[in-house]
Amino acid sequence: MFLTKAHEKASFNPAFMFGTVAVASMTLVSGVSHAQSSVTLYGIADVGIEYLNNTAAGGSQVREVSGNLSGSRWGMKGVEDLGGGLKAIFVLESGFNINDGTSAQSTRGLGPNPATTTRLFGRQAWVGLNYNGQQLTLGRQNALIYDQSVTFDPMGVSSRYSALSVDYALAARVDNSAKYTGKFGPFTAQAQYSTRYDTGYGTEVPGAELTGRFFSGALTYASGPIAATAVYEQRNSNTVATNTSTERRVLAAANYNFGPVTAYAGYRYLRASNAFLPANPIAVANGSEANAANLYWAGAQYLITPSFQITAVGYYQDVHSTGADPWLAVLNADYFLSKRTDLYATVGYAHNKDNSALGVNGYGTVAAGHNQTGVTIGLRQKF
Repeated sequence: MFLTKAHEKASFNPAFMFGTVAVASMTLVSGVSHAQSSVTLYGIADVGIEYLNNTAAGGSQVREVSGNLSGSRWGMKGVEDLGGGLKAIFVLESGFNINDGTSAQSTRGLGPNPATTTRLFGRQAWVGLNYNGQQLTLGRQNALIYDQSVTFDPMGVSSRYSALSVDYALAARVDNSAKYTGKFGPFTAQAQYSTRYDTGYGTEVPGAELTGRFFSGALTYASGPIAATAVYEQRNSNTVATNTSTERRVLAAANYNFGPVTAYAGYRYLRASNAFLPANPIAVANGSEANAANLYWAGAQYLITPSFQITAVGYYQDVHSTGADPWLAVLNADYFLSKRTDLYATVGYAHNKDNSALGVNGYGTVAAGHNQTGVTIGLRQKF
């Protein structure tokens, strides 16, 4: 995988980070075994200048923005060898906005009742055990659909100008979750369950076992130049009165490597109950009662030289029962000054019709029914 994707994978598996710096280590010796533990500090600082036209507030805008190709972050990962192939592991990862120093995941406001949280480690906070390719972790973790979208979206579900612009849940994180990952030859099987996937709406409700529940499963195949995945997830509404309402997604995607070129294709089906809370993103975005949509994408990455890469991709959202079917086209050029530092430029164009409101940065970021062009030039540094 190319540098762009490898560094983004650090958001859910910091072992792939380049240039991480070990900040603490110790050796424990007992009479029958030798165990070693370490803690590693890592992070990404990503900032750029963005131009947008037809903004939701009207007119054009030039601004400095944090987290473009990769969300700016710092984190710590730890591992302790317990012997016999068993390891204890943890990750604490905090997102931040480098342009103003604020936390990137401390607040959110989905649906008619905005939820507010104070999260220090808003990107990830989990602990678990790993044994010979089998892993179980507990805490705030990336959703399985996020894990797979990083690999199968040509833009790696980057913070802007990616599949994330069309569906916020493709980069979702899940509170109070248990996550299993098992490797079986070329196959990886995963399962995830949460007792309350977004504590911004409160903690688990006694006697209301369906409220805020989350279920997900994934099966991925990777061998040689080809990789493919299938993911299913279901979220129950976060209110007791509507907890039988659900939001369900199915994702299927594949990529194939032809030497310096990697081709990508993906599909996501979404169906949401009209009473789902957070609010149905389709109905809100298009001002309709639509509750289902198909998202398709196709694209490619071309590593022209070891230091220069181009990515091109198109996303098309087919909203059921309406003509509000927007599409988004993205072109990115990335020049690597070193393994840790790169300069990039990204251009995106969102096309809307029948009053849809898809902007290059997501639904609701453009004046309804208007098209939008966005350009970002930025610098990213990994440590």
